[in-house]
Amino acid sequence: MPKQTFYNLPEDKQKSLLEASRIEFSRAPLHEASISNIIKMCGISRGSFYQYFDDKEDAFYYLLKEHSKQRQEMFIEFLKESEGDIFAATTRLFGVTLEEFEKEEKRTFFKHVFLNMNHKIQTTFTNGETEDKFLKYLNDIKEYIDQDQLNTNNEEELYHAIHLVRMLMFNNIIRHFAKGLSKEKAMENFTIELNLLKRGLSV
Repeated sequence: MPKQTFYNLPEDKQKSLLEASRIEFSRAPLHEASISNIIKMCGISRGSFYQYFDDKEDAFYYLLKEHSKQRQEMFIEFLKESEGDIFAATTRLFGVTLEEFEKEEKRTFFKHVFLNMNHKIQTTFTNGETEDKFLKYLNDIKEYIDQDQLNTNNEEELYHAIHLVRMLMFNNIIRHFAKGLSKEKAMENFTIELNLLKRGLSV
């Protein structure tokens, strides 16, 4: 996480530093990215960078955490608009995500993220998903979910149902990048799998 000195910066300087970081992480995966390029783009010294972040990993994971927070807020809005239909809300979120990947600057950044996936990246994308944090996330969103549409008997099953839907979307994004799928094909695959999950696989 950024140091307090980062939050003390004027908003425009925060945005400049984060944008320079995003551009550099779009140019190269985290392990190849250069702090020198980041500080050159935003016009600060190396010493100043370390006043704001511990290292480049700190900046990278902050960008991911902020993205994850935005996704969660968007998902809640989609749940409200779909009257609690978790499948409709997730489909809409996946579609919006694919649309964003059409923008080259976002596509290259997230391509590096998803094709260099590790446990820390995955947990950052899922809001630091320890069980306690996921339960907090569930408490934040369950009031917006129409549980009558789900074949769940208790909160533990609801927990696992939401986890399954999220992981299905997550895995389809990885496949989108790994196989170079078009937006249309990625959405088709996602819809097939989500419908299978929605219907159930047993006869």
